Amino acid sequence: MPKKEKIKFFDLVAKKYYETDNYEVEIKETKRGKFRFAKAKSPYTGKIFYRVLGKA
Repeated sequence: MPKKEKIKFFDLVAKKYYETDNYEVEIKETKRGKFRFAKAKSPYTGKIFYRVLGKA
C-alpha cells in the first residue's frame, strides 16, 4: 500500500495547524453534490477535524 501524503488540518479549538498522514478519506453527500473529506484527530485537543479534498 502506498504511503499517504501528509496534509494540513486546522484545529479550531487550539487555533493551530497540524500536519499528518494518519487520516481517513470519506465521501459525503452535500447540497452541492458528493465531496471527498479527510478526517483526522488533532494532536492538540484530541478532537476530530475535517478537510475538503474536492468533488468525488
